[in-house]
Amino acid sequence: MRDKILEATAAMLVEHGTQASMARIASRAGVATGSLYNHFENKDVLIRAVYDDLARDVEQNLIVGDLPDANAPERLARYIDNQIAYFWANPQRAMLFDYLSNVPLLPVDEVLNSFERTSRFIRELLQELQRDGWLIDGDVSVMGGFIGGAIRNTLKWQRMLGADLTDAKCTQLREMCLQSLRRDQ
Repeated sequence: MRDKILEATAAMLVEHGTQASMARIASRAGVATGSLYNHFENKDVLIRAVYDDLARDVEQNLIVGDLPDANAPERLARYIDNQIAYFWANPQRAMLFDYLSNVPLLPVDEVLNSFERTSRFIRELLQELQRDGWLIDGDVSVMGGFIGGAIRNTLKWQRMLGADLTDAKCTQLREMCLQSLRRDQ
């Protein structure tokens, strides 16, 4: 029931922002309003739970299959491939991620805390690449944001155009991300 409520809340946030009432969220989830309140004391708690749920989902899907013993460029390529696969397969999650990024409903420190594990993973990986001389100079948090934004925006437009995401396009998107960050050899 909790998952149904979170899914309904995520959809309502994307469609209506915070204007959706708890009763409408409960109706969308197919549960009684009282049941919703059994799980979430108020809308603020529910919105925090949506952030945390999305952060867990993103972490599980972007860091999945990381091979810490592999070389850092291979690990970055896998992270990029995972991001492409995840956001293509989950358009609702991609829209929710973009919505919550563009219209923060929580204080910044709480949002950053929710996504800390994924942010730390990519930050540390990019720092390793910088130390190895593989990565351009600059702020790695900007680079991590660039990768995610480029991927989500490109996939959004591919969906809007009704295009298929072929293996060739996935490879092209991965290589564009890698090339944009790789130091000239």
